[in-house]
Amino acid sequence: MKTLRLDLYQETACYKKPLAFKVGETYPLPPYSTVKGMLHALMDAKTFVPMRLSVQGKCDSLLIDYQSHYFFKKLDSGELPIIYDGLGVSVPDKQHITKMPLYSHQLYKVELMIHIQADEEIIDSIIHAIESGKAVSLGRWEDLVQIKDYRVVELEEMEEGTTKLPAYVPVSLLDDENYVPYRLNWKYDIVQNIRKWEKIDVGYVQANYSIEEEHYMDECGDLVFFHQ
Repeated sequence: MKTLRLDLYQETACYKKPLAFKVGETYPLPPYSTVKGMLHALMDAKTFVPMRLSVQGKCDSLLIDYQSHYFFKKLDSGELPIIYDGLGVSVPDKQHITKMPLYSHQLYKVELMIHIQADEEIIDSIIHAIESGKAVSLGRWEDLVQIKDYRVVELEEMEEGTTKLPAYVPVSLLDDENYVPYRLNWKYDIVQNIRKWEKIDVGYVQANYSIEEEHYMDECGDLVFFHQ
C-alpha cells in the first residue's frame, strides 16, 4: 500500500457538526467522512473506496457569520428558497418554506496535513485527479481547497513522538485525558433510505502533545495517526 501526503490550505472553512441546529458549530478539523467525501469527489468514485486517513491541521482564528437558513415543512414541496431582494418583482407566497437567522462558525486561514494510505491504483487515481487541475472543496461547496503540496511518502514505525500540529488521534494511542473526545463519522450504509453511520472514537490533541504508543512518522518528520 502507498501513503500519499497532502498539504492543503483553505481561506475559510466550516466542518459543520451534524447535531448543531441553533448554531452552525464547526469541528476544529474536518472529520474523516468529510475528507473521504472530498477524495471520492476528486476521483469521481461512485462506490465506497477503502482507505486509511490521518488528519492534522491548524487555523489562525474562528469567525462568526450570520446567515439565513431555509427549512422545508414537507418533503414533497416544489417550492425553492430563492432570494428576491433587489430584483424588483413581487415575492410569491411560500406555504412550505420558512427561514430563520443562524450564527455560523467559520475557521479562518486553515492549514491541513492529510495522509492517505490505500492501494496503489487508488493513490495513483487521486494524484491524476490533482494533476488534472480539478477544483476541490472541503466542507461546504464554497470552501475551496488550495493543494500546496502532494507527495508519496515512506512511513517509519515509532514508539514515541510529539505532535507538531493539532490532530485527531485514536483513543487507543492516548494515555491521559488531556484531549477533546469526538465520535466522528467514518462510513455509512443505507438502511431503509437512511444513512446509518459507523463512528470512530478519537481525541483532538494540540501541538506538542506527547505520544508514547506505537504510531508512524513520515519522511518529513511528521507523525501519522491512522485510526486502524
